[in-house]
Amino acid sequence: MPTDLSCAWPLVEVRLFKWPRWATNVAVTRLLGEDQHGRWLGVARGEPWWSADHLRSGVFEASLVKLVPSDTFWTACFHPADPVVDVDIVLPVQWHGQVLEEVDLELDVLRTAAGHVSVRDQEAFDAVRVVWDMPPEIAAQAEATCEHIRALVEQHTEPFGTVGRLWLERFITEFGD
Repeated sequence: MPTDLSCAWPLVEVRLFKWPRWATNVAVTRLLGEDQHGRWLGVARGEPWWSADHLRSGVFEASLVKLVPSDTFWTACFHPADPVVDVDIVLPVQWHGQVLEEVDLELDVLRTAAGHVSVRDQEAFDAVRVVWDMPPEIAAQAEATCEHIRALVEQHTEPFGTVGRLWLERFITEFGD
């Protein structure tokens, strides 16, 4: 096993956008692997992020893993502390080599360590939908996906059961936190 695991995993630049396609933040992650749920990325505590305009920056306060399924209206992050599950409702992601582009549609499904599941940013979604003229078919898909994912997260259906936590534990064990 290599001692510098940062070299063991290929780097992926994640570019985040808000509807309709306004660049927000950028971070560099590590491609941990792929399974039946999608590609898994890892971000170590202390790794930097920056705004797309380079006016703001910071570091991640805790390690996390991000699941990026193909052709879905969602991605998910798994954290060691609340919220332990954070699912973003997004347009289907676009891969450009080692660059991932994700357009956030505001809605989030969260689960706490105590098991409470909630939807965050419904009001922001409603406002964006009107102000930025989101097509009705995209808005309907986002809302349907949000409700479907909320039910899966509540029921601990994989990958929202143990799979995400296991990827996170493996990343923290191998990379350190």
